[in-house]
Amino acid sequence: MVLLRAMRISHSRISTPSDSESTERVQCRHQNKKASYFCPFCTTKTPSQAADIGIAMGKGGTDVAKEAADVVLADDDFTTLTHAVAEGKGIFFNIRNFLAFQLSTSFAALGMESVATAFSLPSPLNAMQILWINIIMDGPPAQSLGVEPVDERILRAPPRKVTDPIVTRALLTRAVSSAALIMFLTLKVFANELDDGHVTRRETTMTFMTFVNCDLFNAYACRSADKCFYEISPFSNPSFLWAMAFSVAGQFAVIYLPPLQSVFQTEALSLGDLSWIVCLSSSVLLLDTVRKKFLRQYCSDNSRKGRSLFGRRIKKKKNKKKMIITAATGRLGKNFTKRIKNDSGNGSMIRARKVTTH
Repeated sequence: MVLLRAMRISHSRISTPSDSESTERVQCRHQNKKASYFCPFCTTKTPSQAADIGIAMGKGGTDVAKEAADVVLADDDFTTLTHAVAEGKGIFFNIRNFLAFQLSTSFAALGMESVATAFSLPSPLNAMQILWINIIMDGPPAQSLGVEPVDERILRAPPRKVTDPIVTRALLTRAVSSAALIMFLTLKVFANELDDGHVTRRETTMTFMTFVNCDLFNAYACRSADKCFYEISPFSNPSFLWAMAFSVAGQFAVIYLPPLQSVFQTEALSLGDLSWIVCLSSSVLLLDTVRKKFLRQYCSDNSRKGRSLFGRRIKKKKNKKKMIITAATGRLGKNFTKRIKNDSGNGSMIRARKVTTH
């Protein structure tokens, strides 16, 4: 990345590394389980085949390099890679947020029905209401999480390892804890409304409205894995605002329109009932704030404990391999060797190629 940054900023004249040096550099990064790319000035396809992502120049690259590469820069502009990396990081972390929301919704619905069945209670929701929850939750709010703007801290974060899983222990912790709270709140409302043991439209409507409101608050909390709900701009993702507006309008239509009331077996709720449900379901945001402020080491994907799925310890490698770097200062052409000290105190050999800058 030093080479790319030097070329993009100063447009300096550089001495390009040979194909053998590029292949050695790729193999070194593979031994450290890091993603690798090959230098776009290489003339053969060996570095491209060894790298995770081979990059070739569209105008100045050879036909052999472009054929073996995975990415061809049509404009020969390295700033294109910056936008591509930002887009890739955004997609990866948005997939995690999407999974956290979907898993919490599925766990809550499954857990609620399982508890009701285990204690021989009537089903809190009917079939049409469960189907509506699947449509409204798997639809607009979930899809809008996939176009969430990339956070600046994510762009500045170092590259992740190629072996890092998408579903981490922190993601499952957030999903399970949110599902447990949603299930508890929904069953609490259902138990309070169920007096004589017979399920009426009011009981199912209160339970139905509580579950949907908890999921909408949970969707807002899942927009970021690190920021609290009050740190997220409500207007940074217009698609999410439209999705929330559509979901709320659809939910009110199911509750208050007579033709839909007969289909979903619901009845109109008073303003006091709605206020009570909103205050109760907003505790999902409180849980999310506690996780992100006080339990970050267990609930953040960037923490060491939250990154591993099965609790395996991350061991540091003691032996440092030879690495080839490209410096942006000095005279052209001459190789040199320098011994440096790493964190453990052992010296490691680094061979660098000097370049000439303007």
